[in-house]
Parts: sequence; structure tokens; C-alpha cells
Amino acid sequence: MSRALIVMAKKPAAGSTKTRLSPALNPTEAADLYEAMLGDIVHGLKDRDDADVFVAADREDSVPWFSATFPDVRVVNQGDGSLGDRLDRVLSDALALGYSSVFAISSDSPDLPVDHVTRAFELLDSDEVDVVFGPSEDGGYWTIGWKKPWPEMVRDVEMSRPDVLLNSVRIAEELEATVAFAPEWYDIDEITDVARLAEGIDPGRLPQTTLALTAIHADAAIPNAGEGHAAVASSVSVVIPALNEADNIATVVAGLRAEGVGHVVVVDNGSTDDTAARAREAGAEVVSEPRRGYGYACAKGTEACLVNGADIVAYIDGDQSSRPSELLSLIEPIHCGDARLVLGSRTAGTIAAGAMPPHQRAGNAATAALMRLLYSVPVTDLGPYRAIDAGLIADLDMTEMTFGWPTEMMVKAAARNESITEVPVSWDNRVAGESKVGGTVAGSILAGWHILRVTLRHAWSARKVGNVSR
Repeated sequence: MSRALIVMAKKPAAGSTKTRLSPALNPTEAADLYEAMLGDIVHGLKDRDDADVFVAADREDSVPWFSATFPDVRVVNQGDGSLGDRLDRVLSDALALGYSSVFAISSDSPDLPVDHVTRAFELLDSDEVDVVFGPSEDGGYWTIGWKKPWPEMVRDVEMSRPDVLLNSVRIAEELEATVAFAPEWYDIDEITDVARLAEGIDPGRLPQTTLALTAIHADAAIPNAGEGHAAVASSVSVVIPALNEADNIATVVAGLRAEGVGHVVVVDNGSTDDTAARAREAGAEVVSEPRRGYGYACAKGTEACLVNGADIVAYIDGDQSSRPSELLSLIEPIHCGDARLVLGSRTAGTIAAGAMPPHQRAGNAATAALMRLLYSVPVTDLGPYRAIDAGLIADLDMTEMTFGWPTEMMVKAAARNESITEVPVSWDNRVAGESKVGGTVAGSILAGWHILRVTLRHAWSARKVGNVSR
């Protein structure tokens, strides 16, 4: 059986490659590590005698770089669109070349055991198997293999989420495709993954990665990375205001717990579904706030965090639009003493297609511009994903109980001349349920009015600011 094995790759670039490894690694270190891992992956696969190996470049203008870097491997272009669109394209194109089975493989697992790849091949060789997945520990997969095109299996699934594999398998069942699973492995996404890789690396098998890790260790970037992650995460309590998020809340809580957060507070803001029960089952403290209002919910959750003795209080929505895996980068500036309030900027990060409707995007940009004008605070976003020093939030005397609550936090901190910073964060489409703000024009207008009212109300009392960094 002739096979094609296609490595999905991205051209390394400081500042846009492996950004979740920051701040533990600087942008150049993160890009250099990925380039080393990619080199070891491709060179480790290209000499297999049971498959032809391709590298799929992330962009057309990246193809020359990949061709020069891997001159003895065929390079193809992933093309445009979502990751699902690109997976479908490279797999289907390989089948069109005459291969009887095709596999796409992640470039994020340099130490993937060779036997795992061999097992994936063996599974798809069976006449009884249509599709093979290699599960990743984060809920995705390190490989997918086909013998015929199954476009819905990748195009109809939102990638980079903890339920990617689950949703892909569900679609496979709907298509009556028989699925088999290769052994599970892990991706290099977080600094703790790098520490895990460094601990068990085989220098003979991964020479480039070993050199890159050695350089990072020379800068003392990784030693005890896992312990550092745990120490930072254990200092934070996270508030999740929730209204009818039963289908989302357990995943968000579990994601935060996986990051090492010991205290997660879900504020049930009058839900009529099983939000509270599912949050408790996932390990969260659940408090009730029957008075409807985002500010009421945040205030109630903050109180619970302060009672618990938190050093840092963070806020995240319960609809899976923000990623728990990005919490460390959000709280790190406070933990290190560089800021007292950290705002997650979706504008500076990544916004999934359709996640922020045009009317919400326009209103957010206009309000951010007004904040810059009135308060000399160079913010780019007024998003809900944020973290604040517990002592500061206790002193701010928050009174705004609507969607203007986060704005009040920011303008009061600015008026006190507190250090504020932004970090880039992702903004995904909610997985289930309905948005209370961006889902409707009316909801966005109401939220925008509260934010605008709070912004203007505090403008006259704000004193000199301007110490905000990015």
C-alpha cells in the first residue's frame, strides 16, 4: 500500500511562532526551538521506507524557505482558510496523486515514538478501518489518516479546542466511517511541555532540538519550569460569571484546573439549566448571585476569592471563548511585579472567524479609542479576560453592576496611577449556548451603552495616567 505522510508546518518567525511558550521563552527562543523540532521531525520521517514524506507549508510565500531547508523532501502549500480547510486540501490532494492512504501529522511532537506512526499505518491498512486518529493529551490529535476524502470531518470542526477529537469522531460516526485510534501522545504547547521534552529527550534522535534546549537552559529559562508554573497558578483564584452555560462550564473549569489553578469560582447568575451542578462536578466552588448583571456576578465571585486568600484574581467567561491555557501569560506580569492589572487583548491576539461580529468589533474599537483619548491609556481592547492584584481590586470600591464593571475596574486603576498592561489572547467562537452580548445587535448596544456611560462618568474625576505598557 502506497502512503503519503504530510507534516503540517509553519515557517518559524519570532513573535508569531509558539507564542504560548512566552514569557518563559522570549519570542526568538520560541521560534528557534520550533525550527529545531521541525527539523528533527522531518529528518526523522523522511527516510522511512513505508511512506513518502511531504512538508505542507503554511503559506505560499513560505514554500521557498521550506524547499531550501528540506531540499530532499517534497514541499506543498497548505493554501488558505481554516486549519480544517487546509487539512482537507493537503490530504485530498495527496489522494489525487494516487496514494492509497494519506496521513497529516502535527509538527508539535518531536519526540513522538516511531512505533506510534507505524501503528497508525497498520490500523489504516485494515479493510475494516476508514479513518485513523492519533489522540493528543490536550484533546486534539497528532495525526489523522484517510483512504478517501472525508472533508466534513475536518472542515466542520473548530480546531485548537479541547474537544476537537471528540467532535471529529462524532462527525465520523454520523458519516458512518469506522474509526481506529493510534496511541496517544502530547504536543509542545506550554512551557511545562518543553520541560517534559527536555527531561526525556534522546540527543541521538533529536540533535537539533537538544541543541536548542541546551541554549535555552544556558539562559536559565526552563529549569523547574513545571514548579514555576504551579507556583504562579496556585496564587490565583479565577472568577467565571455564568448564566445558562451548562454545556460549556465543565470544560472551562477543567481547563483551568489543568493549568494548576486550585480555586475556581463559578458565579451562577440565575441559570435555569444545570450550570451550577456541572461546575461543582468539575471541581469549582459555586456561589449564587440571583441579581442579574455581569457586575453583580463579578463582585460576588471576587468576594469569594478574597475570602479564600487569593493573591491574584482573574476573570474568564464561561462560554469557552477564552482559553484557560493562556491564563499563565495573563497573570505572569502581576506575579513578577511588573503590573497590577493585566488586560487580555483580543485585538493584539487572535480572533476566530465569526467570533466577534462586525457591530461588536466596531463598538469595541470605538470605546478603546475613547479610553485612550480620555484617560491616556493606550488600550486596544476592553475584553473580559483579565487579571488584577487582589489588594488592588479590594481597594477599588467597585459599584458598577452592569457590563460596565470591567471598564470601571480599568478607569479606577488608571486614576490611581496603577501599572496596567495588555497581553495578547485568543477569542474563539462559543461552543454551545447563546451569547448575552455579541450574539445580538440589541445585546451589543445595551452592553456598549453601559461601557460608554461608565467611561464618560469617570472621565471628569480621572487624574494623570499614562503608565500603561504593552
